[in-house]
Amino acid sequence: MRAPSVIILWAALVLPTAAFAEIQTFTATHTYILGDHDSKDEARQRCLLEAKRKILEQAGVYIESASEVKNFELTKDKITSFAAAVMQVKDTKEDAGFQQGHMTLTLMITTTVDMAEVRKQLTSRQVDTGVREDVAAQKEHMKRLEAQLEAMRKQQQTPAWMPAPPTNDISTSVVQTLHIQAAQGDAEAQATLGFSYYIGYGVLQDYAQARRWLEKAAALGNAEGQFWLGRLYDLGRGVAQDYAQSAKWYEKAAAQGHASAQDWLGRQYLQGQGVPQDVAQSAKWFQKAAAQGYAPAQDDLGIAYFSGLGVPQDFTQARQWYEKAAAQGYVEAQLHLGWLYDMGLKGAPLDYTMARQWYEKAAEQSNAEAQFKLGTLYRFGAGGPKDNVRAYMWFTLAAEHYQLDIERYKAEEHQKSAEKDMTPVQIAEGKKLAREWTPRK
Repeated sequence: MRAPSVIILWAALVLPTAAFAEIQTFTATHTYILGDHDSKDEARQRCLLEAKRKILEQAGVYIESASEVKNFELTKDKITSFAAAVMQVKDTKEDAGFQQGHMTLTLMITTTVDMAEVRKQLTSRQVDTGVREDVAAQKEHMKRLEAQLEAMRKQQQTPAWMPAPPTNDISTSVVQTLHIQAAQGDAEAQATLGFSYYIGYGVLQDYAQARRWLEKAAALGNAEGQFWLGRLYDLGRGVAQDYAQSAKWYEKAAAQGHASAQDWLGRQYLQGQGVPQDVAQSAKWFQKAAAQGYAPAQDDLGIAYFSGLGVPQDFTQARQWYEKAAAQGYVEAQLHLGWLYDMGLKGAPLDYTMARQWYEKAAEQSNAEAQFKLGTLYRFGAGGPKDNVRAYMWFTLAAEHYQLDIERYKAEEHQKSAEKDMTPVQIAEGKKLAREWTPRK
């Protein structure tokens, strides 16, 4: 609490009394879009907080400009704190309405700053010699918090197909900052906080809390909030599974150019989940997301061209889109590209060497089907030397990673078949390789 005193005294020293008008009036308006679970009182409180924040910014800028305290390199937070001490709310006006299918509450407040009171407080306080060090320390602390928060927000935008971040990469201070900003109606903070609860990033995973904050962000038109709220409904996490609701929120985010939402909306049109089945619409959304470089959509568009769903069947186009996604490390596209070369279709001529290369990339990411296919190529020497030990290793790993019993049985049968052509030493080596194998990310 020592910094305001320096602002006050410095301002008093550098500014003649006549430079201030006696009474300054400031007004600010804020509109809050109510979520499904918001009460009017809660919305009013949030509107008031946000409107006051805007007023404080205006008053702080005025005091800073009028007193030239900016020359002393003080933080704006300190100036704003001082503005709050000398400001009085004189009038509030409230108006209800509707926007984007939700009730809205608009609040306008009028405040005054008595510059005579400013001068009085300025001259009544004295400089604390430790203020400069305190301000520098606070500034550095805020920089660290902002850096952590920005890193988290970037992680929030990480494509849904990539691994979730570890739970210990965000500090308690950042979580607290997010809560404060979200409670003040900051849609980006609400979306980030909702995402954090969704995946358990810096907080305990809590789908109910995720829904709460994502609904608020989505109601304010935040695309990230809309997308992740759609995922909750799509998967039935913290809510009853509802494809119509997930499609609704995907579409809102997709309309804003959100690539993940565009891809998932395309999948819902493909399956007829929550929307009428429409392969043309499906392909349209895949194309929009794929054009943004979103790997899952590039793979989905490759499948559309491979199957002729919503677009003319074209194996060359399928290969090109698979290649774009595979180059980003997207495992499904690597598997599909291996299939194309393995089958020798027009647009991707038969090439077991290329098939082996792409299968291996997918197999190294624990894809069971790629592991099985790669084992088959090693078993028969297609695309490279025959190697029963490697084949045995990949069949073993495929059996471990397959989810369905029938698929595990298939891998185990091939494993047994390979054993017939192997010595006990080779079998032991194959088992050892399988035990020591680790996936590559």
